[in-house]
Amino acid sequence: MQHPSDSQIWELSIVSQSSRIPFDQTGGKRMKTRQQFSRREFFKTTGGVLSLLAVATHVPSAIAGAAEGGPPPVERDPAQLKRLLDEMDAKGYQFWSVPRKDGEFLHLLVKATRARNVLELGTSHGFSAIWMGLGLEETGGRLTTIEIDRERYDLARRHVSEAGLSQRVTCIKGDAHVEVAKLEGPFDFVFMDADKEGQMDYFKKLFPKKLVPGGILLVHNAIRQANSMKDYLDMIPKHPDFDTVTLSVTMDDGFCLSYRHRIS
Repeated sequence: MQHPSDSQIWELSIVSQSSRIPFDQTGGKRMKTRQQFSRREFFKTTGGVLSLLAVATHVPSAIAGAAEGGPPPVERDPAQLKRLLDEMDAKGYQFWSVPRKDGEFLHLLVKATRARNVLELGTSHGFSAIWMGLGLEETGGRLTTIEIDRERYDLARRHVSEAGLSQRVTCIKGDAHVEVAKLEGPFDFVFMDADKEGQMDYFKKLFPKKLVPGGILLVHNAIRQANSMKDYLDMIPKHPDFDTVTLSVTMDDGFCLSYRHRIS
């Protein structure tokens, strides 16, 4: 993976819940609101996210204990892995998968929060699962990912295997609304990228028993598809047990990132 330059690092855009990126009301496309930040302005603007990451880096003891004895990291050919990721990224639009920058952000966030037991809702063809799985190589954790579509599920399993992550990533074929209820958990990191209208149902199935205190909830498409999950986006920033920000890495779409307090 290439290391980002300083100019790339400062492209992170933070959008508050009360002031999301505006859209052209006639065409549905995002209006050009890109803004250049100095380093001082960047740290001032991103203080909420940096604080969230700081308080989330301690691994809850229940998760740390459960992940002991996890699979060891696998040696893999960097060139082969790069080819796989490039091929998947090029076809990502066909599968509604995350863009590469968002995949890299997931990889970083899994490592920064020292996640050990990760759940993904909406595997698609496995692009985001691979990025998170590679992050879990460092933390020693595992990923469970759920996909409802047979074609995408089969592709994801193949891609995960080609990335050398079969021992770390468990793919489940099924409806996430049904499968989540069957999972024991608890999870310390949940990435929700399935049906946007179902976020409230997922939240009710996960909180409080299946998301540990100190855990992360991350929802994709929180800017472009905000109207489809309005009930969730209205609820979560007001929830007394969570700190929440909306952020964008691509300067286009983005994430709703929520951190569950350790003490209610």
